[in-house]
Formats: sequence, C-alpha cells, structure tokens
Amino acid sequence: MHTAAHPHGIMFHHFHGEKHPVSQGSISADELAQVIEYCGVDRFLQAEEWCEKAVAGTLDAGDLCITFDDGLLCQYEVALPVLKQYRLTGFWFVYTSVHTGSIEMIEVYRTFRHQCFDSMDEFYERFFATIENTSLRETVQPQLETFDPGDYLRYCPFYSIEDKRFRFMRDVVLNRAQYNDVMMSMLEDYHFDLGDWASRLWMREDHLRDLRARGHVIGLHSHTHPTACARLPVSEQNWEYLANYTTLLRVMGEAALTVAHPCNSYNAEVLRILRQLGIKVGFSATMELADAASDLELPREDHANIMRQLRSDVHAPAATPTAASGSGESP
Repeated sequence: MHTAAHPHGIMFHHFHGEKHPVSQGSISADELAQVIEYCGVDRFLQAEEWCEKAVAGTLDAGDLCITFDDGLLCQYEVALPVLKQYRLTGFWFVYTSVHTGSIEMIEVYRTFRHQCFDSMDEFYERFFATIENTSLRETVQPQLETFDPGDYLRYCPFYSIEDKRFRFMRDVVLNRAQYNDVMMSMLEDYHFDLGDWASRLWMREDHLRDLRARGHVIGLHSHTHPTACARLPVSEQNWEYLANYTTLLRVMGEAALTVAHPCNSYNAEVLRILRQLGIKVGFSATMELADAASDLELPREDHANIMRQLRSDVHAPAATPTAASGSGESP
C-alpha cells in the first residue's frame, strides 16, 4: 500500500480509452481503479471535506485526496466514471484560456508529440535538429553543455534524461516566443491539423458545472498554463491568476478557493497574489515540501510514482502496461 507521513493529494493528468489515445504517462480507467485500491479507498476524503479540514488544520497523516490538472476532456470521460464507481469526488484544476476562445498550445504541442512521432526520442531528435537549423543554436549549445539532468526536476524520477533535457530547453533556455516559433515550424512541417485536435482536448464549461453539481471542487491552474510561472514578471503572474479567477467565477457562478501550481512553478509573489484573491487551499506537485508546506503548498504525489510502487509490489494486482512511461503531466 502507498504510504506517506503527511496528508497529500494524488495528482493525475492524462487518461486513455475509447477516443483518447495512449500517450506518455497516460493511464486507463482500470489503472486508475488500481491506484485507488492500492492507496486504500477509505483513506480518500471527499474534496469538500479535504478543503474544510485543510483550512481548519485538522487533516490526519493518512488522509488522501484525488486531483486532476488542466481541465482535460479525457479526465471527464475516462476518470470520472471510476470516481462515480467509488463514490469519490476530487479537485479539478483548470487553466481557463480555452474557455475564452483561445487554443492553448501547451496541450496541442503535447498531442503533436505523440501523434506525429513513433517515439518520444524521435520527437526530441527532431526538436533539437530544428533548433540547430535556426539562429537559436548559439544560445542553446552552451546551456546544454553545462546542463545537469541529475539535479533538474529531481522530484520527477519518471522523466528520462531526454525528457529533462527537453523541458530544460523549453522552460529555462528558450523564452515562450522562441519555443512557440520552433514548435509552430514543426507543426507546419508535419501538416498537423490544429483545429481538429483542439476540439478533442478540453472539457467544456457545462462539464465543469456538472462536476461541481456532483460535489467536486473546481480550482485555479493559471489562465494560460505557463510552464515557468515563477520566472514571469509580477505583472504577468498577477494577470495569469486574476484572469483565471474571473473566468472561473463567470463559468461557475462562485469564487474559486483552491489552486494547483502548474509545473510546480511558483514563488512568494504568486502566493501573495493567490492570498489576495482569497484562495484558501493550494497544492504543489511534489512531496518534497511536505514537512514545511504552507496552506497553499500542500504536497501531492504524482500517480506515476505510485504506479511504480504498485508494479514493484508482488502482492499488488498486475497493472495493464501503457505504451509509454513517464508522468501524465501535460507539458
């Protein structure tokens, strides 16, 4: 059984089944059920109860909750029926640009990686080759030569060296405009149908309202899901969360009280902004700060780590293998 000395959330992102294809880190409905059983069904609190206990400071060490990041349609169509089966509710953290008429490219790029390449290594090879053919090469090369994958994203042991190398390039070396230029060039080269895929990726507003009516909790996850929010100017950080907050207020008819930090990227300014918005409960994306977590940094365990525990436990039921390893995290 999965154990930890602190109350924490279990973090999920991508699911496969029916019209949702297998992707890196995605799991099936059966695997979600296995994770719930492995952790212990009775340990999971309903989302609203978790909020109440977190605010009151009365969470017990064994308490768990279920969380979903990014507002993805696959979560609603694949994971929600499993939660219904166990009569559980969870937290659903939503970035809201897609509910204001935008197409958020972070999820589109992820879909492109999995649909147009036979493997992640093939994508990474093409990605870096594309950069080599641009003026960015002079910026990139010195950074890669000193890059230490052992120290980067150390709380994500499921990432390969190439996974980390790509994320370091995207989140640290390149700015958002440079990264978008590289990726859009690749989408054009592969004639990727942006509009077709965009319609399949995210929940609609009526899905979010249906979740809330069933007792689930809808929370903030920034407006555009920057992968390095802590590195943004304070004005942009403020815009990200104010836009997120006001859009969810319009959609849900009530103020959000919870947040999960995209890619675990936040700083003191972000926490200050969230407190000003009245956010009461927040989640990080790691267990590393469990001993000293504030009410806006409660720990979470990535489901990929639990799947590894489950598969190594000879007494646990065998899990159905997925086509790709790694976290379900959207980036």
